Amino acid sequence: MRIGLGRFYANLSPAVRRCCARLWDQTKNDKLLLRSIGYCTSGWLVLYILFLAAIYVSFSDNLPDIDDWSFQPKRITRVFSSDGQHLKDFLEENREILTYEEIPLAMTDALIATEDQRFFFHWGIDLRRIFGAIFANVKSMSLTAQGASTLTQQLARNVFAQVGRERGSGSLEEVRATYARKVREQIMAVNIERLYTKQEILTMYLNTVYLGHGRYGLKSAARFYFDKDVEELKVEECAMLVAILKAPSTYSPLRNPDRTFIRRNQVLLNLVGVGKLSEPAYQELRQQPVKIRRSKHAETYGLAPYFIEYVRRQLEDEYGMAFKRDGLTVYTTLDSRLQRIAEKHFAIEIGKVQKKVDRYLANKGPGEGLPDSAVVQAAFVAIDQKNGHVLAMIGGRNFRESNWNRATQARRLPGSAFKPFIYTAAIDNNRFTIDVMDDNAITIWENNRLWDPENYDKKFKGPMTLREGLKQSRNLIAIKLADEIGPELIKRYARNMGITTPISAVPSIGIGTSAVHLIDLVAAYCVFPNNGIYVEPVMVSRISEREGRLVFERQEGRKREVLRPAVTVVMTDLMRSVIDEPGGTGHSIRYRYHFNTPAAGKTGTTNDYADAWFIGFTPHIAVGVWVGMDDPSLSLWPKQTGSGAALPLWARFMEEVYRKVEPYRSRAREPFDYPEDLVVDLPVCKDTNKLAGKYCPDQGKDLFIWNEALPEYCPLHGGDGKMPSSLGRRF
Repeated sequence: MRIGLGRFYANLSPAVRRCCARLWDQTKNDKLLLRSIGYCTSGWLVLYILFLAAIYVSFSDNLPDIDDWSFQPKRITRVFSSDGQHLKDFLEENREILTYEEIPLAMTDALIATEDQRFFFHWGIDLRRIFGAIFANVKSMSLTAQGASTLTQQLARNVFAQVGRERGSGSLEEVRATYARKVREQIMAVNIERLYTKQEILTMYLNTVYLGHGRYGLKSAARFYFDKDVEELKVEECAMLVAILKAPSTYSPLRNPDRTFIRRNQVLLNLVGVGKLSEPAYQELRQQPVKIRRSKHAETYGLAPYFIEYVRRQLEDEYGMAFKRDGLTVYTTLDSRLQRIAEKHFAIEIGKVQKKVDRYLANKGPGEGLPDSAVVQAAFVAIDQKNGHVLAMIGGRNFRESNWNRATQARRLPGSAFKPFIYTAAIDNNRFTIDVMDDNAITIWENNRLWDPENYDKKFKGPMTLREGLKQSRNLIAIKLADEIGPELIKRYARNMGITTPISAVPSIGIGTSAVHLIDLVAAYCVFPNNGIYVEPVMVSRISEREGRLVFERQEGRKREVLRPAVTVVMTDLMRSVIDEPGGTGHSIRYRYHFNTPAAGKTGTTNDYADAWFIGFTPHIAVGVWVGMDDPSLSLWPKQTGSGAALPLWARFMEEVYRKVEPYRSRAREPFDYPEDLVVDLPVCKDTNKLAGKYCPDQGKDLFIWNEALPEYCPLHGGDGKMPSSLGRRF
């Protein structure tokens, strides 16, 4: 057998023989491996080396050339608005370069004790850990229960994006991507160990490792979490930073301090286990709370921080951390002019709401069970309904204090802002704007209990048309209509129009009892002025590489037709009444804020005043505002509604945009499009709310879908029940 293998080895190509020699040089030093494998002949050893060589040849193609690599900060990825405003630079090495002499001994000890105890003894891959992990995974019946990555492998993954994103083209192409990536990491780790000392590898690792909240490298993390230089870090602080390494989001001391505390103490215990920390010192340090002192020079995002953070997460999901080092140029859909106007009025109008809350709480009587103070939050989204471009976004009052994006992440009850979905389903299923329903008391069986819904003003107004019901936002009209049409059907309409959150198909769907995202609600409203076409919101329009090559382009969001155009025209006109006509919940837009561009929209207020909304649109742009508090159990005292808390920001923003910003200023008088082949304007008898005849004394006008079934002819004023010979003026 030895002779056969020798001849076989002699016939191998020089490249493969060199590979075998390298693997042999590395392997022969690991005496534990030789003992554990128990080789009894040199023939089996040669087979083992050939097996490793085969793996090397299969997975090493397309790997970066480490001989040409030096540790340098990578290129900057730059982010721009649609109007050319520079918004943000992303750089992976968001830190100063750390030298080995600066690394505290406690940091080195904690890192090695937790992540790679044999770091100074292996040659890039730890065969003992590999076999141990294999045994543990077989025992647990899970192929990925335990890993065996060394610090050098982690460095390879951090530095070389190709290691994790590409695979070899050899005979093992069918191997699952996870295991292929691991093998490639191991090959790169061996190459790194061949060229660099352990001290250099450790230094490079601590310069590239991600430590959460956009911090790369030990220096950046030390300043971010403790406002210290690296040399000043204490043992427990080093242990906390090592604790974060496992999962920076899960173990973030800013988000999950309890988890960080437990993990940090485990790192301290690891130090005891390797003899780097005494038991008494451990017992003392484990009692110390996790203490954070944020840097006074912590990074800010400047303009549109919530928008940029959303874009950053999209890029990270698509490209991984490589997007920060590849020198990309990212063009977003944000219009910096609109964003600045939104942020200006956001601060003013939400500040007014906060003052009302503060004044109310300051004057509250004793024993009322109210907090001493409460922070009002808000969110804002503006979308171009034709292409889905997100033009402006605000996710909260202070990004530094909370990067929770209330425009895209928070789920809040929409209240009456959900009513357009009920009316849409009604109009699309043979109801008319002049249909009459009673605004009176009703009892409904829902969720195994009797429910007596009420209107906002606790009053009943008797019979009224659907147009009046929506205009005045009468809850009982919406609930009865939803019950008549069917909650399940309404749920389908809302889902088709872009609501992605769970919707309960119950009668109370009529007053918005299922939570939604603000951005979903605004995108759904865009369907009305966009002739029934839903356009998925988009925030990145194109991405180019540093050489100028375009790698991504999407000039508009994905589209789908979700409503008949005629239905959207009627619905737009219904919501126009909310703003244009006296008694409409949004009428103050005209008489108080003097915004005169054609517009339509809907207010929304939840029963306990925890949520205030206004969603509205012009022929060119749709804007949504939500105001509330992060704790939904708190109200917007004193009883602030959508028209009082959210509408002012919408109106101020729209008024300034259409007064100052092109092309909106030039298009401020453009009306909504009412195509003449879709709708017809017919006379209506105001006494009977039926189609009017020539003898009806008091007539108005209303909108109907062209060439479809029409409501009854007025029976009160001498009508014969027939359709009029003329269908009236067509749009």
